[in-house]
Amino acid sequence: MRKQYAVAGVVVAVLVATLIVVAGTRSSGNTPTASATVPKGADMSLPPGHPSIGPSSSSSPQAEPDADRTLTILKAKYKKDPGDTKTILALADAYLMNERPAKARALYAKVLKREPDNEQAKVQYAMALHATGNDEQAFALLGKVIKSDPQSQLAHYNLAILYFSDQQSDQAKSEWRKAAAIDPTTSIGRSAANFVNLMEDSTGAPHPSSTP
Repeated sequence: MRKQYAVAGVVVAVLVATLIVVAGTRSSGNTPTASATVPKGADMSLPPGHPSIGPSSSSSPQAEPDADRTLTILKAKYKKDPGDTKTILALADAYLMNERPAKARALYAKVLKREPDNEQAKVQYAMALHATGNDEQAFALLGKVIKSDPQSQLAHYNLAILYFSDQQSDQAKSEWRKAAAIDPTTSIGRSAANFVNLMEDSTGAPHPSSTP
């Protein structure tokens, strides 16, 4: 049974901003976000300026001109140089943010076919699996990445999203805490710390089981 996916408004907003710079493009204004589905029963509001992980009628891909412009730029770059890994990954993330996970998945797979050890492609491929309803494979892939590289900040961050989507809040908080601890100065680290603080504020105190 396909689960509702909580993809990527969170992680993709961070990743796309990073990879667009790497790929040589720039987005203007605020970092674009994508809509996502919060697990039933979750009562969590986000801190000001944080990417949304809740449903919003105004956050569809059509309502995000920056995201559309980014996608157009990256598609043009990909057409000009379809072999550039940085551009492929940036375009895949943009597709994921625009709720086109099948296209994203194909591009991540393209990178992994020729670069099987590309950790970023693996970790983001897991999110594309999640977005297409393949959570078991997504959990397994992230678990392998973390076993191989316990310091993979993005893998811990994405694993937290999977746990949160699966309504396993304690495990999600634990993974976000690990991601923040790896490097609190990065965008991903700050975003992870925001979620830890948010979840602890919503319960009044840290849950013992959420301590890594």
